Amino acid sequence: MPITKAGDINIEYYVEGTGPPLLMIMGWGGQANSWGEPFLERLRPHFQIVRFSNRGTGLSDNPGGELTIRLMAEDAAGLLAELGIEKAHVLGISMGGRIAQELVLNHTEAVQGLVLGCTGCGPAHSVTPNPQVLAKLGQIATLPLQERIRQFWLVTVTPEFIERGKEFLDDIISMHLATPTPVDTLGRQMAAIMRFDTYERLPQVKAPTLIIHGDKDLLVPVGNADFLHDRIPNSTLRILPAAPHGFFWEKPEESAGAIVEFLASVPAPA
Repeated sequence: MPITKAGDINIEYYVEGTGPPLLMIMGWGGQANSWGEPFLERLRPHFQIVRFSNRGTGLSDNPGGELTIRLMAEDAAGLLAELGIEKAHVLGISMGGRIAQELVLNHTEAVQGLVLGCTGCGPAHSVTPNPQVLAKLGQIATLPLQERIRQFWLVTVTPEFIERGKEFLDDIISMHLATPTPVDTLGRQMAAIMRFDTYERLPQVKAPTLIIHGDKDLLVPVGNADFLHDRIPNSTLRILPAAPHGFFWEKPEESAGAIVEFLASVPAPA
């Protein structure tokens, strides 16, 4: 597995596919191998995808200390610089969408097209999950790893997918068992999410932006997409019907197709 130094930490990363660079930023507790092969295989023919593990996950360093969304965005910017990529499309999912917002706001020159999936702009301007979902999320970190992941499915995919996608979900569990995300990372990432706020700065986003969200998202309700769409100038909103928080797992063809179509319309760098 490739490892490179970005700033003060070592980061696990993978570069695959052909086309313009697409940096993929994963969400809470996830890592480079969390995207799922069905989604990735639909992106590789169109992009040189760069996927990596945020600090504290996968094989990336876990230096401890306070964790912020801004810090993780600097890690992402450092990785692009280390790979010699001056400008890339950026796809951020959930917490990764928050990291992507900080990346585009603080490194405008590095982002060609932006895709924000199942994410929001901070707790102060948000539609919150119902109390039952919040309670389940609070319990997850205390469970043994395998049960933690299985309980996470209950708020990120539909019950139907848990049945028909059992083999796929078991593969994800196996990969996470190999490099489990520490409980302290989960807590520090959640604290970073709760402190995050870009609402006032979003009108400064210059990159063409696609906001993509499932209308059955229990974890980050679909109303959060409206906040982003209203604040980011000339953004495009795409709501996926009958899709949950993990829309890229459950509907890989439809979600990858929407991303490919949008980014193909973004002008190439001069």
